[in-house]
Amino acid sequence: MPHPAAGSPTPLAIALPDGRQLGLTRYGNPAHRAVVFHHGFGSSGRELPGDAALLVRLQLQILAPDRPGVGQSSVYRALTFPSFADDVVAMLDALEIREPVGVMGWSVGGVHALALAARHPARVAAGQLLSTCLPLGERAAYHHLSPLWKALRWGQLSFSWLNRTTFLWLSRQWARHPDRTIAWFIHLMFPAEKIVTRRWRALLRDAAVAGFAHHGRGVFDDAQAWCRPPGFRIEEVQAPMRLWHGQADGVWAPSNIPYLAERLGGAPVRLLLAQGHMLYLENWTAILEEMAGLLPVSRAKE
Repeated sequence: MPHPAAGSPTPLAIALPDGRQLGLTRYGNPAHRAVVFHHGFGSSGRELPGDAALLVRLQLQILAPDRPGVGQSSVYRALTFPSFADDVVAMLDALEIREPVGVMGWSVGGVHALALAARHPARVAAGQLLSTCLPLGERAAYHHLSPLWKALRWGQLSFSWLNRTTFLWLSRQWARHPDRTIAWFIHLMFPAEKIVTRRWRALLRDAAVAGFAHHGRGVFDDAQAWCRPPGFRIEEVQAPMRLWHGQADGVWAPSNIPYLAERLGGAPVRLLLAQGHMLYLENWTAILEEMAGLLPVSRAKE
Protein backbone atom coordinates (compact mmCIF):
# COMPACT_ATOMS: atom_id res chain seq x y z
CA MET A 1 0.00 0.00 0.00
CA PRO A 2 1.53 3.38 -0.98
CA HIS A 3 2.30 5.88 1.74
CA PRO A 4 -0.53 8.45 2.05
CA ALA A 5 0.20 11.99 0.90
CA ALA A 6 -0.77 14.99 2.99
CA GLY A 7 -1.81 17.10 0.01
CA SER A 8 -1.66 20.91 0.03
CA PRO A 9 -3.69 22.26 2.96
CA THR A 10 -3.88 26.04 3.32
CA PRO A 11 -3.12 27.66 6.71
CA LEU A 12 -5.26 30.66 7.63
CA ALA A 13 -5.60 32.98 10.62
CA ILE A 14 -8.75 34.75 11.79
CA ALA A 15 -8.94 37.71 14.16
CA LEU A 16 -11.55 36.95 16.83
CA PRO A 17 -13.79 39.68 18.29
CA ASP A 18 -11.84 39.79 21.58
CA GLY A 19 -8.50 40.30 19.82
CA ARG A 20 -7.26 36.70 19.94
CA GLN A 21 -6.15 34.85 16.82
CA LEU A 22 -7.70 31.63 15.59
CA GLY A 23 -5.53 29.49 13.36
CA LEU A 24 -7.07 26.97 11.02
CA THR A 25 -6.29 24.77 8.04
CA ARG A 26 -8.50 24.83 4.98
CA TYR A 27 -8.69 21.82 2.69
CA GLY A 28 -10.43 22.25 -0.65
CA ASN A 29 -12.17 24.97 -2.65
CA PRO A 30 -13.62 27.92 -0.65
CA ALA A 31 -16.62 27.93 -3.01
CA HIS A 32 -17.69 24.46 -1.95
CA ARG A 33 -19.88 23.37 0.97
CA ALA A 34 -18.16 23.77 4.30
CA VAL A 35 -17.44 21.10 6.90
CA VAL A 36 -15.85 22.03 10.24
CA PHE A 37 -13.49 19.37 11.59
CA HIS A 38 -12.58 19.32 15.31
CA HIS A 39 -9.19 17.74 15.89
CA GLY A 40 -8.26 15.24 18.57
CA PHE A 41 -6.54 15.79 21.90
CA GLY A 42 -2.87 16.72 21.62
CA SER A 43 -3.17 17.23 17.89
CA SER A 44 -4.20 19.98 15.47
CA GLY A 45 -6.10 20.76 12.30
CA ARG A 46 -3.19 19.34 10.29
CA GLU A 47 -4.19 15.75 11.08
CA LEU A 48 -6.37 15.28 7.96
CA PRO A 49 -5.59 13.50 4.69
CA GLY A 50 -5.23 16.09 1.95
CA ASP A 51 -7.23 14.28 -0.74
CA ALA A 52 -7.92 17.23 -3.04
CA ALA A 53 -9.51 15.13 -5.78
CA LEU A 54 -12.00 13.62 -3.34
CA LEU A 55 -13.02 17.06 -2.06
CA VAL A 56 -13.52 18.31 -5.62
CA ARG A 57 -15.65 15.29 -6.49
CA LEU A 58 -17.86 15.79 -3.44
CA GLN A 59 -17.78 19.62 -3.66
CA LEU A 60 -16.67 19.98 -0.06
CA GLN A 61 -14.18 22.16 1.74
CA ILE A 62 -12.96 21.30 5.23
CA LEU A 63 -12.15 23.94 7.81
CA ALA A 64 -10.07 22.52 10.65
CA PRO A 65 -9.62 25.15 13.39
CA ASP A 66 -6.92 24.80 16.04
CA ARG A 67 -8.23 25.15 19.57
CA PRO A 68 -6.71 27.89 21.75
CA GLY A 69 -3.02 27.33 22.42
CA VAL A 70 -2.68 24.98 19.43
CA GLY A 71 -0.77 25.89 16.29
CA GLN A 72 -1.33 29.56 15.46
CA SER A 73 -4.29 29.98 17.83
CA SER A 74 -3.78 32.26 20.81
CA VAL A 75 -3.75 30.77 24.29
CA TYR A 76 -7.07 31.22 26.13
CA ARG A 77 -6.97 29.92 29.66
CA ALA A 78 -10.74 30.27 30.10
CA LEU A 79 -11.35 27.64 27.40
CA THR A 80 -14.69 25.80 27.60
CA PHE A 81 -16.70 23.80 25.11
CA PRO A 82 -19.15 26.72 24.64
CA SER A 83 -16.35 29.28 24.28
CA PHE A 84 -14.72 27.37 21.46
CA ALA A 85 -18.10 26.82 19.79
CA ASP A 86 -18.44 30.62 19.77
CA ASP A 87 -14.93 30.93 18.30
CA VAL A 88 -15.91 28.61 15.46
CA VAL A 89 -19.01 30.67 14.66
CA ALA A 90 -16.83 33.81 14.63
CA MET A 91 -14.54 31.98 12.18
CA LEU A 92 -17.48 31.13 9.91
CA ASP A 93 -18.66 34.74 10.02
CA ALA A 94 -15.18 36.02 9.15
CA LEU A 95 -15.05 33.63 6.19
CA GLU A 96 -18.56 34.77 5.14
CA ILE A 97 -19.99 31.27 5.40
CA ARG A 98 -23.69 31.75 6.11
CA GLU A 99 -25.18 28.40 5.14
CA PRO A 100 -25.39 25.65 7.78
CA VAL A 101 -22.23 23.56 7.80
CA GLY A 102 -21.35 19.97 8.42
CA VAL A 103 -19.43 19.27 11.60
CA MET A 104 -17.03 16.44 12.40
CA GLY A 105 -15.09 15.60 15.51
CA TRP A 106 -12.45 12.97 16.16
CA SER A 107 -11.87 11.68 19.72
CA VAL A 108 -12.38 14.58 22.18
CA GLY A 109 -13.06 16.69 19.10
CA GLY A 110 -16.39 14.87 19.01
CA VAL A 111 -17.42 16.61 22.22
CA HIS A 112 -16.47 19.96 20.69
CA ALA A 113 -18.56 19.08 17.63
CA LEU A 114 -21.54 18.35 19.88
CA ALA A 115 -21.04 21.66 21.68
CA LEU A 116 -21.12 23.57 18.39
CA ALA A 117 -24.34 21.82 17.31
CA ALA A 118 -25.98 22.32 20.71
CA ARG A 119 -25.01 25.97 21.17
CA HIS A 120 -25.54 27.13 17.58
CA PRO A 121 -28.19 24.83 16.09
CA ALA A 122 -28.93 27.14 13.16
CA ARG A 123 -25.31 26.89 11.98
CA VAL A 124 -25.04 23.08 11.85
CA ALA A 125 -26.77 20.96 9.20
CA ALA A 126 -25.42 17.54 10.17
CA GLY A 127 -22.58 15.95 12.09
CA GLN A 128 -20.31 12.92 12.37
CA LEU A 129 -18.65 11.74 15.57
CA LEU A 130 -15.51 9.74 14.80
CA SER A 131 -14.15 7.56 17.62
CA THR A 132 -15.70 10.09 19.95
CA CYS A 133 -15.43 10.36 23.71
CA LEU A 134 -17.92 11.41 26.37
CA PRO A 135 -17.68 14.70 28.29
CA LEU A 136 -15.77 13.62 31.40
CA GLY A 137 -17.21 16.38 33.56
CA GLU A 138 -20.88 15.68 32.91
CA ARG A 139 -22.62 14.01 35.86
CA ALA A 140 -24.78 11.72 33.71
CA ALA A 141 -21.90 10.62 31.49
CA TYR A 142 -19.54 10.12 34.44
CA HIS A 143 -21.43 7.04 35.57
CA HIS A 144 -20.67 5.41 32.20
CA LEU A 145 -16.91 6.02 32.33
CA SER A 146 -14.48 3.18 32.86
CA PRO A 147 -12.47 3.15 36.12
CA LEU A 148 -9.42 4.25 34.14
CA TRP A 149 -11.12 7.34 32.72
CA LYS A 150 -12.54 8.22 36.14
CA ALA A 151 -9.03 8.00 37.56
CA LEU A 152 -7.59 10.12 34.75
CA ARG A 153 -10.21 12.80 35.34
CA TRP A 154 -9.50 12.79 39.09
CA GLY A 155 -5.78 13.13 38.46
CA GLN A 156 -6.22 15.95 35.94
CA LEU A 157 -8.30 18.01 38.37
CA SER A 158 -6.52 17.07 41.61
CA PHE A 159 -2.94 17.38 40.38
CA SER A 160 -3.24 20.00 37.66
CA TRP A 161 0.29 21.28 38.35
CA LEU A 162 1.71 17.83 37.60
CA ASN A 163 -0.24 17.59 34.35
CA ARG A 164 0.89 21.07 33.36
CA THR A 165 4.51 20.02 33.93
CA THR A 166 3.98 16.83 31.92
CA PHE A 167 2.49 18.68 28.93
CA LEU A 168 5.32 21.22 29.10
CA TRP A 169 7.88 18.39 28.95
CA LEU A 170 6.02 16.73 26.08
CA SER A 171 5.91 20.01 24.15
CA ARG A 172 9.69 20.18 24.34
CA GLN A 173 10.04 16.60 23.13
CA TRP A 174 7.74 17.21 20.15
CA ALA A 175 9.60 20.42 19.26
CA ARG A 176 13.13 19.00 19.62
CA HIS A 177 12.77 15.31 18.77
CA PRO A 178 9.54 14.80 16.79
CA ASP A 179 10.55 11.52 15.14
CA ARG A 180 11.78 9.99 18.37
CA THR A 181 8.66 11.16 20.21
CA ILE A 182 6.17 9.68 17.77
CA ALA A 183 8.14 6.44 17.77
CA TRP A 184 7.77 6.35 21.55
CA PHE A 185 4.01 6.94 21.33
CA ILE A 186 3.64 4.23 18.67
CA HIS A 187 5.45 1.79 20.96
CA LEU A 188 2.87 2.46 23.70
CA MET A 189 -0.20 2.09 21.46
CA PHE A 190 -2.66 -0.78 21.22
CA PRO A 191 -2.27 -2.96 18.08
CA ALA A 192 -5.06 -1.40 15.98
CA GLU A 193 -3.85 2.14 16.66
CA LYS A 194 -0.21 1.18 16.15
CA ILE A 195 -0.80 -0.14 12.62
CA VAL A 196 -2.58 2.98 11.37
CA THR A 197 -0.25 5.46 13.09
CA ARG A 198 2.78 3.83 11.48
CA ARG A 199 1.14 4.21 8.07
CA TRP A 200 0.32 7.88 8.66
CA ARG A 201 3.37 8.62 10.79
CA ALA A 202 4.53 11.88 9.12
CA LEU A 203 1.05 13.40 9.04
CA LEU A 204 0.32 12.63 12.69
CA ARG A 205 3.80 13.67 13.79
CA ASP A 206 3.46 17.13 12.26
CA ALA A 207 -0.07 17.52 13.63
CA ALA A 208 1.19 16.73 17.15
CA VAL A 209 4.08 19.20 16.86
CA ALA A 210 1.53 21.95 16.16
CA GLY A 211 -0.76 20.53 18.86
CA PHE A 212 1.90 20.98 21.54
CA ALA A 213 2.84 24.54 20.53
CA HIS A 214 2.83 27.31 23.16
CA HIS A 215 4.66 25.07 25.66
CA GLY A 216 1.76 22.61 25.76
CA ARG A 217 -0.60 25.23 27.14
CA GLY A 218 -3.41 24.41 24.72
CA VAL A 219 -3.30 20.69 25.50
CA PHE A 220 -3.50 21.40 29.23
CA ASP A 221 -6.40 23.84 28.85
CA ASP A 222 -8.22 21.39 26.59
CA ALA A 223 -7.85 18.67 29.22
CA GLN A 224 -9.14 20.96 31.93
CA ALA A 225 -12.19 21.91 29.85
CA TRP A 226 -12.86 18.24 29.10
CA CYS A 227 -12.87 17.35 32.81
CA ARG A 228 -15.17 20.17 33.95
CA PRO A 229 -18.96 20.41 33.46
CA PRO A 230 -19.38 20.74 29.68
CA GLY A 231 -21.70 23.76 29.63
CA PHE A 232 -24.20 22.19 27.24
CA ARG A 233 -26.56 19.21 27.13
CA ILE A 234 -26.16 16.50 24.53
CA GLU A 235 -29.96 16.41 24.14
CA GLU A 236 -29.83 20.01 22.86
CA VAL A 237 -28.27 18.82 19.60
CA GLN A 238 -30.89 19.12 16.85
CA ALA A 239 -28.85 18.29 13.74
CA PRO A 240 -28.76 14.66 12.58
CA MET A 241 -25.64 12.89 13.85
CA ARG A 242 -23.80 9.78 12.68
CA LEU A 243 -21.36 7.84 14.86
CA TRP A 244 -18.35 5.90 13.62
CA HIS A 245 -16.43 3.72 16.07
CA GLY A 246 -14.01 0.81 15.96
CA GLN A 247 -14.71 -2.40 17.84
CA ALA A 248 -10.98 -2.65 18.59
CA ASP A 249 -10.66 0.95 19.85
CA GLY A 250 -7.99 0.84 22.56
CA VAL A 251 -8.44 4.46 23.65
CA TRP A 252 -12.19 4.72 24.04
CA ALA A 253 -14.03 1.41 24.27
CA PRO A 254 -17.14 1.13 22.05
CA SER A 255 -19.37 0.12 24.98
CA ASN A 256 -20.34 3.77 25.61
CA ILE A 257 -21.35 4.48 22.01
CA PRO A 258 -24.91 3.06 22.15
CA TYR A 259 -25.50 5.20 25.24
CA LEU A 260 -24.34 8.32 23.41
CA ALA A 261 -26.38 7.43 20.32
CA GLU A 262 -29.49 7.04 22.47
CA ARG A 263 -29.00 10.51 23.93
CA LEU A 264 -28.81 11.82 20.36
CA GLY A 265 -32.26 10.50 19.57
CA GLY A 266 -31.15 7.10 18.31
CA ALA A 267 -28.39 8.31 16.01
CA PRO A 268 -27.11 5.65 13.57
CA VAL A 269 -23.88 3.91 14.62
CA ARG A 270 -21.26 2.22 12.48
CA LEU A 271 -19.20 -0.20 14.57
CA LEU A 272 -16.27 -1.32 12.43
CA LEU A 273 -14.76 -4.72 13.07
CA ALA A 274 -11.06 -4.85 14.04
CA GLN A 275 -10.61 -1.07 13.70
CA GLY A 276 -9.24 1.22 16.39
CA HIS A 277 -9.20 4.83 17.47
CA MET A 278 -7.58 6.07 14.25
CA LEU A 279 -10.36 4.76 12.01
CA TYR A 280 -11.05 8.16 10.45
CA LEU A 281 -7.80 7.85 8.49
CA GLU A 282 -8.69 4.38 7.19
CA ASN A 283 -12.25 5.35 6.21
CA TRP A 284 -11.81 8.95 5.09
CA THR A 285 -13.42 8.48 1.68
CA ALA A 286 -16.52 6.76 3.07
CA ILE A 287 -16.83 9.33 5.87
CA LEU A 288 -16.72 12.26 3.46
CA GLU A 289 -19.13 10.57 1.06
CA GLU A 290 -21.60 10.18 3.90
CA MET A 291 -21.18 13.82 4.93
CA ALA A 292 -21.70 15.00 1.34
CA GLY A 293 -25.02 13.14 1.30
CA LEU A 294 -26.12 14.71 4.59
CA LEU A 295 -25.54 18.31 3.49
CA PRO A 296 -27.92 20.31 1.30
CA VAL A 297 -26.82 21.11 -2.23
CA SER A 298 -24.83 24.32 -2.22
CA ARG A 299 -26.17 27.43 -3.88
CA ALA A 300 -22.63 28.71 -4.39
CA LYS A 301 -21.23 28.82 -7.89
CA GLU A 302 -17.91 27.37 -8.92
